[in-house]
Amino acid sequence: MTTAIAETYLRSTRASERATAAEYLANTVVAAETPREDRHAAISALTLLAEDPSPNVRGAIASALAGSRRAPLHIVLHLAKDQPSVAAPILLRSPLLTENDLVELVVMLDARGQAVIARRAALAPGLAAALCAFGSREAVIELARNDDAEILPSAFRQMVERFGTEAELREILIRQARLPVDCRHRLLASIGDVLSQSTFVKAVIGSDRAARVTRDAMARSTIALVEGTRPADMSDLVSRLREAGHLTTAFVLRCMALGKMEFFVHLVAHLAAVPQERVRTILVSGRDLAITALFDKARLAAPIHRPLVGAIHVWRGVARGDRIAGVREASQAMIDAIGDENASQAGPIVSLLRQVQADAMRSAATETVRIAA
Repeated sequence: MTTAIAETYLRSTRASERATAAEYLANTVVAAETPREDRHAAISALTLLAEDPSPNVRGAIASALAGSRRAPLHIVLHLAKDQPSVAAPILLRSPLLTENDLVELVVMLDARGQAVIARRAALAPGLAAALCAFGSREAVIELARNDDAEILPSAFRQMVERFGTEAELREILIRQARLPVDCRHRLLASIGDVLSQSTFVKAVIGSDRAARVTRDAMARSTIALVEGTRPADMSDLVSRLREAGHLTTAFVLRCMALGKMEFFVHLVAHLAAVPQERVRTILVSGRDLAITALFDKARLAAPIHRPLVGAIHVWRGVARGDRIAGVREASQAMIDAIGDENASQAGPIVSLLRQVQADAMRSAATETVRIAA
């Protein structure tokens, strides 16, 4: 198409012809070989066409300019604020839009425009934070799907705080390896709340059993979360569990029975306000009196001191290579440490440890069958 023909099309009453001319002029503007005067003339024409009443015309300009650094900035900024069907290519791809520009657009645009921005490649952390703070549900979900977005832990926390009850977002985030461990626990807890409050679940198994099943499932999920947590993140998880009221006696016993010694170090250090290395030294080689004094400082319930110490001795032997033991042996040592004289008063503790043993035996049997198959 020549410039003369383009000018003829620009005067057309048909939007399709104006769109064709607009696309030609936009391509002329971004082409490196276009003479300076021709480029300036094309920019002047595009500036007027950017106000054309037809979205097809404006959309043709946006598509042609979207990926170029030679596009006129004033036209790009103008079209970025257009209706979503026009603005989408600019919002998604334009290299001329700075992080500050995009943050302002997040605050200004509707859910559809925000969602397009959330899909941008190499999305910067400041922009991700703005989307988490001001973005719609749709935009936040698109951001969570964007593996090329740099999302800081604080932004993830705001995302979960605002939309953590949304099932679609939970499903996306729970599969994210980069999700902070405290956010992962918050999502697991929200799933538990949904199940325990479900009218259908209550009708099928009853309210009391639903609450008990949910608690047990939550405890197992949290233990699994501990297993997948890096030592550097364990303190954050302990803080989150304490904030949520999940550092229960049952949870502490379960952790020790399952041999989560590194996590137990972080847990006791947090509760007792004692340096981790000091706690680690006492648990690895300290006398029983030093261990129970540490438990007192951490305000762990007195009835669980003896079973905890019993498990510590088992896991010490395993670490030294003096014995071969697993969850079943550790939980039995915890039961034995309670003693017959205290068994009647420690009924709930014994019941929990028996349940841990049974779970371990079922898991071992399932693994044996899997390997044999």
